[in-house]
Amino acid sequence: MKLTLIAGTRERVAELVGQLSGAGDDVLIDGVVGSARELAAAIEGSGPDLVVLDPIRLGSIERIELERALAGAPALPLILLSPDRSPELLLWAMRVGVREVVNGGKDELRTAVERHVRRVAGTRTTVRQGRVIAFLPAKGGSGATFLATNTACALAARGKRVALIDLNLHLGDAALFVTEAQPTQTIADLSKDLARIDGTFLETGMMQARPNLWVLPAPESPEAALEIRPEAIEKIVAAARERFDFVILDVGRVLEASGLRGLDAAETIYLVVQLTLPFVHDAKRLKKMLRSLGYSRDKLRLVINRYERGTDVSSGDVERALGMRADLRVPNEFAPVAFSINHAVPVFEHQPRSAVSRAVLELADRYAPAVVPNKGLLSGLTLRFPKLTSAHEA
Repeated sequence: MKLTLIAGTRERVAELVGQLSGAGDDVLIDGVVGSARELAAAIEGSGPDLVVLDPIRLGSIERIELERALAGAPALPLILLSPDRSPELLLWAMRVGVREVVNGGKDELRTAVERHVRRVAGTRTTVRQGRVIAFLPAKGGSGATFLATNTACALAARGKRVALIDLNLHLGDAALFVTEAQPTQTIADLSKDLARIDGTFLETGMMQARPNLWVLPAPESPEAALEIRPEAIEKIVAAARERFDFVILDVGRVLEASGLRGLDAAETIYLVVQLTLPFVHDAKRLKKMLRSLGYSRDKLRLVINRYERGTDVSSGDVERALGMRADLRVPNEFAPVAFSINHAVPVFEHQPRSAVSRAVLELADRYAPAVVPNKGLLSGLTLRFPKLTSAHEA
């Protein structure tokens, strides 16, 4: 793979080349002294597979030159070095075709280049097909987001690469359940350029909330959701399947074309209800609509959240009304759930012995069973020895 590196001085070129040494045995680095003005000539002259640009400055003129150069080579990935990580710059970079923006630190630049090398190598190997699991509320306030986010965290804690995608496009807040950090991009930002959506572009645009867990938040404003096309959702979920072991979808209550594209890709849809008549009423209508859209009976699973015994509407009443057996009952425990949500901490980390934690971990066990430590070949065996008698007893 040929990498063209453009920086403002000969010393800077040498420094960056040194940082990238060993990024890949088949990476050939061509150093160029210049700025965005030399980008078009470098692309045309050397035909690189990847460009790293370290501009002296990135004013309006340089931005125009960079945009023109990339317009002539729309498929060429470019990594831009910039200490400016403002939403304005990231949005502009994404719109003009920049693949990634990194701060220029040694580790971040090297990681970005190695990620691209792996992506290119991955196109020559078997494509990953991650499992897609959707959580769908029968009514607002069902707790579907809590279950989706905590299930995602549980799978990530077991070493699985997990993508959590918020498809509650108008009022989604799944990111708040897993991190206190502010996202720099949302699903609306990534959806604006269908041609660029692939696994690398997706992961770069997502926010890593914790080890093995990446989050793609819903738009900050409901208006931005109106610009998201269904085909963008389809492509995002497909790219996530190639990049992650599990893709967890938090779907909004109001189903529209975009949300349905996510449900189409899901192997299981968990319909989340509570033990009240309005939930049962809405769940019946939602189930009927899903069945009319061709979703199989086996694909739909019933989850009863905030479950308690002795309520006016029992779990049996819900099962009979919907014609479905409850696949999971999540007990009603307000305190640990409230703490989990308010502090963006998975409930099984804060209260591992709670009944809610056990229910979440039971669901995760179905997809990625927890590894039980091996205590040795003799573990679990009861050893019996004959009673020894003394000479007096004999």
